[in-house]
Amino acid sequence: MDLYSAIQYVLFVAIVTALVKPLGGYMCRVFSKDHTALDRLCIPVERLIYHITTVDPNVEMTGKEYATCFVFFGLAGTLLLYAILRMQQFLPWFFPQYLTTPLTPDLAMNTAISFSTTTTWQAYSGENTMSYFSQMVGLCGQNFLAGAAGLAVGVAFIRGLARQLSDSLGNFWVDLTRALLWILLPGALLGASLLIWQGVPMNFNHY
Repeated sequence: MDLYSAIQYVLFVAIVTALVKPLGGYMCRVFSKDHTALDRLCIPVERLIYHITTVDPNVEMTGKEYATCFVFFGLAGTLLLYAILRMQQFLPWFFPQYLTTPLTPDLAMNTAISFSTTTTWQAYSGENTMSYFSQMVGLCGQNFLAGAAGLAVGVAFIRGLARQLSDSLGNFWVDLTRALLWILLPGALLGASLLIWQGVPMNFNHY
């Protein structure tokens, strides 16, 4: 290992270690519904989501109910992503002169399962296979939704360890919504700002 690589590893470990307490404390407040700096922006959106989806945020679930919601949510996300990938030639931003590698049924299913389980294994060349719509709505959408679902299950697991005398683990839909609004979306906006600062292009031009 050269010196440059060693410095990168040390910096990565140092940054992760430094973020453990502040980020962990913030996440604890988010999932405990304690006050955070983003409440003024996120709570109205959260209430609107519950109103549209008819979710009662005060109702908690048993472990079986929580797991069932998680599995069906993942299954729905997989099927939706598979449909997007299979129909991408009929959706916006499909450039047949550049997208020369077909998305076969097995490749589409492999990709859908991969992204809906946060494995994100890319067995294809994006510039030759995926349209902008498939990447933004399908793949990036699952990066958020599957990531939030996994985070919600992690929180439920911690609750299960802490609540020794209770059979409830929280509400999957509440944990999912809070993971998206309070954690993943702000993190994505921060990351996007850093990428823009570094000059990473973002446009809808042909490949």
